[in-house]
Amino acid sequence: MAPWKPRWFPVRRLLVLFPLLLSLPLAAQDGLRYRMQLWMRGEVQPLETSFRLQSTEGTRSHNKVQKPRMGGWRLEADRTQGTPYSQVMLLGRAERLLYLAGPSPQTRPEPILLRFGARSLPVWSLEIPKGVHASTVLVEVGPRLLALCDFSARFEHGDVARIELHLEGLDSTGKLAPAEAGTALLSTLQSLAREVPQEADGTVTVR
Repeated sequence: MAPWKPRWFPVRRLLVLFPLLLSLPLAAQDGLRYRMQLWMRGEVQPLETSFRLQSTEGTRSHNKVQKPRMGGWRLEADRTQGTPYSQVMLLGRAERLLYLAGPSPQTRPEPILLRFGARSLPVWSLEIPKGVHASTVLVEVGPRLLALCDFSARFEHGDVARIELHLEGLDSTGKLAPAEAGTALLSTLQSLAREVPQEADGTVTVR
């Protein structure tokens, strides 16, 4: 297979399983509020979930000298919304598509702002591998801290036909911090690129 060549567009395997929690209705809390829709192939109605992403503190070892450790994240689903009995599965998939980290070589700032309530957040691009039918938008939720804003993808093969993941709102973001697996989205995109047939035409769907 010929090596893929990344392309820039302005505005996707789970490595570590973090706690996936079913919560009470999402009240005013810290973190980022997302909505995910997943269409199984051949189905008209999507499976849906709404959840909140929050940062968690890094674990401490028993060593006298503590090495710097990055924290993680926690996803809390809103049980009052979404498809019954599908929350855990959907959260597991969502974790593979999230980004909560500093800028990487695959990202670059764009001269665009997106408004969430009273806040206007700078927009960042993310490099999409050739042949991957996906589009992404990142926003800067803190100083040099990027988070997924929008992810849209369609798949030619497999049980899943399409996924949409969108940031619907954010409350206090002061406690958000880069997560140890915060670049999970980059690993997923790389995995998808390896699965692209050599004859892929590189078409990308932007939503």
